[in-house]
Amino acid sequence: MRGHLVTVVLAALSVVLIIFLVPVLILIRRDADSRVALTAMQQAAVLVPLAHAVPPPNLSTHAEHGFAVSIVTSDGRVLGVPTSPSPSIQTALRSCATSTGRVADGVEVLVPVRTGPGCDSVVRVQASDETTGAESALLTVLSLTLSAAAVLVAVLLAERLARGLLRSVADLAAGADRMAAGDLSARVTPAGPAEIRRVGDQLNHLAIRVDHLLDERSQRSADLTHRLRTPLTALRLDIDAIPDSPATQRLLADYDTLSKAVTEVIRTARRAGEIPSRQRCELTEVARERIAFWDVLAEDTGRRIGQDLPAEPIPVQASRADLEATFDALLSNVFAHTGHGVPLWVTVAAARRGGALVTVDDAGPGFPDLDVVRRGRSSTASTGLGLDIARQTATESGGNLRLGRSPRGGARVQLHLGRPVDDPVPRWSVVSGH
Repeated sequence: MRGHLVTVVLAALSVVLIIFLVPVLILIRRDADSRVALTAMQQAAVLVPLAHAVPPPNLSTHAEHGFAVSIVTSDGRVLGVPTSPSPSIQTALRSCATSTGRVADGVEVLVPVRTGPGCDSVVRVQASDETTGAESALLTVLSLTLSAAAVLVAVLLAERLARGLLRSVADLAAGADRMAAGDLSARVTPAGPAEIRRVGDQLNHLAIRVDHLLDERSQRSADLTHRLRTPLTALRLDIDAIPDSPATQRLLADYDTLSKAVTEVIRTARRAGEIPSRQRCELTEVARERIAFWDVLAEDTGRRIGQDLPAEPIPVQASRADLEATFDALLSNVFAHTGHGVPLWVTVAAARRGGALVTVDDAGPGFPDLDVVRRGRSSTASTGLGLDIARQTATESGGNLRLGRSPRGGARVQLHLGRPVDDPVPRWSVVSGH
């Protein structure tokens, strides 16, 4: 922006100076011609009374440096500096009138010498272009120097103005970046022109308003979720009233999982609007645990969960709770949208530049629309939030989520989870398939 502003100022000033300098230089040249012609006229006026008394060799002593003096008689004789009887000289002899004009190599002044009723000779004084140029050189150099100084001053002022504007805009952008990153406590100190100060004030008001709305939403979400505590407590009492058996142990395990999920929802709602923490977690262990959890339901529905998990740990930038919620969302989607007996496969592999690739394939009908990842969108009775949970986890870790068709003809969900920020980028990594 600074360069653009300086360029615009420089271009505008250059146009103004060109428009101004051209007529000024023309006027300087004309003024120099006029002053030289006046000097030549004075020289000729001095020689007119002496035209017949001054010997030809002495004519040069009556002329200043840079002026050529000649006397041309009516019979064609030329005294002094040789010159040809030009039409202008013939006209001056006939009309006995003084004249000034520009010739090929300078300025010419003709003053006739009267003798009786007519003119028998003409005093010619010529100033060369060098003489005229010397007269105008000083003013020309002065004009060009002043123009260059004006350009320099304008560039310096434009640079200073641009620096001030850029400082204000940079502060504004820095504050906006902090707010965009989730730091809604960031504020901009309005500075600079009135328009930029107004934008800064509005940006501060926007941050305050968004912070207030997020706080209201998180409080409301947390309060609504907290109401689940009462039916959960009643459910636990009912389970405790059942005689101990394998089914009771499974109900207790399901209750513990549901209770942890509700607790995590409340905690997540409370910290809505905060900057996501840079946590790291070992992905392989979480994947193995969640597959084992869902494998029980898979047996009840006649499914088989194939898994291809690496033996070595793969660290990713995500919390354990987010990874568990992501695997639960991806696997529950398969159970919810495919029929009994439809198998699925889970693959976890290290990514080439760190992080991991999680792929969930099934042999069901596939996605009717690849835009189902849009939050809240679903073609069935579900909430449509499952894939968005996975997408948000991947995005916050620095990765992404992609949908496609699996080799078995069903749906494929591929999740790229970013590496922890403190881990170096690996030179290479083998991505396993299935």
